[in-house]
Amino acid sequence: MNRHRNKDVGEEKQSLVIDVEEIKDEDRLPVWRKVCFAIGGAPYQMTNTVINFFLSIFLLEVAKIPPLYVSVIVFSGKAWDAVTDPMIGILVSRTNTRFGKLRPWILFSTPFGCAAYFFMWYVPDFSDEGKLAYYFVFYCLFQGFLTCLHVPYTSLTMYITGSQKERDSATAYRMVSEAIGVLLASLVQGQLINEYRIAGDCKDDKATASPTQLENQKLSYIYGSAVMIGIYLVCSITTFFGTREKQGIATDDSESFCTGLKLVLGCKSYVCLSFAFLFISLAIAVVQGNLALFTTHTLNLGDYFTTFMVILLATSICSIPIWQKILVRFGKKSTYAAGIILFIPTLLSQLYITDNIYVYYAILVLAGFSVAVSLLLPWSMLPDVLDEFMLKTGQRKDAIFYSFYVFFNKLAAGLALGISQVVLEIGGYQTGECRQPSSVGLALRLLIVPGPVIFCLIALIFLWMYPIDEDRRKQIRSLIAEKKKKPAGPQKKQQSPPPPDEAFLTSASYNTIDEFSTEC
Repeated sequence: MNRHRNKDVGEEKQSLVIDVEEIKDEDRLPVWRKVCFAIGGAPYQMTNTVINFFLSIFLLEVAKIPPLYVSVIVFSGKAWDAVTDPMIGILVSRTNTRFGKLRPWILFSTPFGCAAYFFMWYVPDFSDEGKLAYYFVFYCLFQGFLTCLHVPYTSLTMYITGSQKERDSATAYRMVSEAIGVLLASLVQGQLINEYRIAGDCKDDKATASPTQLENQKLSYIYGSAVMIGIYLVCSITTFFGTREKQGIATDDSESFCTGLKLVLGCKSYVCLSFAFLFISLAIAVVQGNLALFTTHTLNLGDYFTTFMVILLATSICSIPIWQKILVRFGKKSTYAAGIILFIPTLLSQLYITDNIYVYYAILVLAGFSVAVSLLLPWSMLPDVLDEFMLKTGQRKDAIFYSFYVFFNKLAAGLALGISQVVLEIGGYQTGECRQPSSVGLALRLLIVPGPVIFCLIALIFLWMYPIDEDRRKQIRSLIAEKKKKPAGPQKKQQSPPPPDEAFLTSASYNTIDEFSTEC
């Protein structure tokens, strides 16, 4: 009897948390606005894809900077983001103009970011120390101006509509746009670079590029930067004029930065999700940043590098709808974990792979399925954390949340590239030489396998600690819907941001937000 009674109670409880979507007309986004919003994510992903795939080989093979200097440039540039990301986040949160809080940052930072990006791919006639200073300055400048675009852009997700379902839909559009941008950047830059790149193709092991070959390589990077700048400008302008910030979404900007930071980092859900994002990004960045060198000096397949990139990224794009269906069926947390687990055997295979191009194609397809999860899930899960934080504190700190989230992603790329250059130096990399000693190939193989596998396992631990599973997410949204139904007092009406316009039938055990007895 007890068993049947428990079953009935369980079925009753399950029926009480069924999603019931009711989106008001003012919260519904037309497709063209979602597209205009989504396009704004392309510049960040495109430029970072080019940097992550090509910056190392550009500095080593074209600018001819020693690996240790390269590690200083890339790591210090990302360390600079430790200052700019939170700083820009707090400045954005305090901005109010007739064009909105976020969109002006996207538009007015764009010309400066484009200029810094162009000069970052120019090779000055300086000494090694002079080049170190030159690329350090322009790399830091570009990262700073890119932050001025990306922090407000990611925060814009919470301002374009009050409906969580519409936010998720806009995020899906954004993921597709970013994936297409990544593929386009890889094709354009890859074709230009492969046309004139000579690394690994010399008959003489001690040969170096002739002045004409070196000049052609320099021009290929300049042309590639010009294409990226044009796309950067078009996307930023489209997002500025094609989106609107919803009125009435209030944020609490009266507290100091340190107080807001303490609130943000005191949120367990945010900390767990951010560190899971950091370590999976670190694993992917190590592989991404060394793929060109690995295929050239370890597998002797450098001529196929562009093809490898296209397969990897095209698979990621095509698998996004598949992961979306899995997400709906099993929830965000479980889907994220499955993608990370799938990436581990892909990494382990790099220890044994030889120059068999067809086997490597299959490995890249499997890797593409895993990378798609890192594109889709982290940004889709963050709004759930923001809603939980709002329920717990009654405040919105979206700009600070997003700024540190972006920082973790950039920090991962900086650490990956910096560590990689140190390993290359230890492995005996010879700057400017067409062929590298066998020790470099071994160093690259060991670089791609043990570290990223460990990073994936750490990411899984933090994801296991992440408290918002599918049932918890529905409870959060139910409480938000319930809070919306309650009449607000005249003093609190100005401070309470409108919750997502989604109604849920909630059980009697969740009648008040005070009963949401959990740590944020």
